Amino acid sequence: MRITDSRYDRDRVRFTLALRMIRLGARTQTIRQATGLSKERIRRLSREYVDRHADGPVHRLRGKSPRRMAFFRQTPDHELQAATLGSMLHACDLLAPAVPAYQLTPEEAARFCDIFDLFRDLCAACLISFEHAWYLRQALSSREEHTLAACQGCQSQWIRDTLDLLPDRCPACRMGLYRR
Repeated sequence: MRITDSRYDRDRVRFTLALRMIRLGARTQTIRQATGLSKERIRRLSREYVDRHADGPVHRLRGKSPRRMAFFRQTPDHELQAATLGSMLHACDLLAPAVPAYQLTPEEAARFCDIFDLFRDLCAACLISFEHAWYLRQALSSREEHTLAACQGCQSQWIRDTLDLLPDRCPACRMGLYRR
């Protein structure tokens, strides 16, 4: 058995993705959704590879994943960061409505990890965790209650609640960062 055989490529991609998601702080259930690996396999990977070989401590959250968009509306900074991340996901075609919001192929999940890494590099004080970013992608993909929209004042992208009767302005316009 040679590890370079193409028949092992799929498993190697899934393990690599799982290790990367563990390092980014993803919960076990999120990793299961993205890779198809069992809970036991993910915990074993975390114990054997990440805990022993990590450069620093890897903080993994327990419990249920975030399921409320109110997190992204806490402050204007939260809204701006969510809009930035949503725009990046849209630009990389990860908000396509053809795919169910909860399903990504391992290749798409790896692309999501790339985008999240870039997002963290761009934001000096990143307020959005990996799990919140994963939920944001799901919420924007479903397009049920929230969508990326262009602000009427400045034409920048922002996350709009589709159930609001009177659409508000984007956080940049509300904060006075944009002036005509």
